[in-house]
Amino acid sequence: MRVTAAPLLLAALLASSAVNARDASDYSTQELVEALTQRLSKVLLAGPTRDAPPSTAAIVMLEGKGLRLAPRLQSTPTTRVLSQEQLVAEQRANFLIISQLGQQGADMLVDYETPHNASFGTLRIQDKDGKLVFKAEDTYRSSSGARATYARLYGGLPCRNGSEMAYRFNYADRYARSGECPVAHFPSSDSAFEW
Repeated sequence: MRVTAAPLLLAALLASSAVNARDASDYSTQELVEALTQRLSKVLLAGPTRDAPPSTAAIVMLEGKGLRLAPRLQSTPTTRVLSQEQLVAEQRANFLIISQLGQQGADMLVDYETPHNASFGTLRIQDKDGKLVFKAEDTYRSSSGARATYARLYGGLPCRNGSEMAYRFNYADRYARSGECPVAHFPSSDSAFEW
């Protein structure tokens, strides 16, 4: 019986690719969040208006069950992880909220919100040929939800001229593009007439 090298080589290649195959759940929290911010970079790096200075790094805030991820995340030149207190102090308008990241089989699910473009929901993260891909599991758009998030974070606080929130608030309230606060304090309600 004569054995050729081709079947042995093919078997070795198949075995090595099986060993190197990864599931999304094999990635670190840092890798998953960086991939997510890269996927949402067009939204996360946009300024609140065309006249506002653009962001140089995606801003990530953790809340709810997502707070458990904090010890596993570090800020990088392209992604800044801020606490709620830091985000509010900087008066950020454009950021990603991660409220949960969990495993489902080989995949990962992330609950998120980006109030700047009024999007929220759940994304499924999968590994496809060594690259992380994101699929909408349940995603929605809600301007009232975005207003509620801003009211929850900034309601009643003084508005600071030149901040992202000043640009966003001014544009939404008066359709102006100035970074000057239209009123001294942010509204506490999520009324469309106030935000």
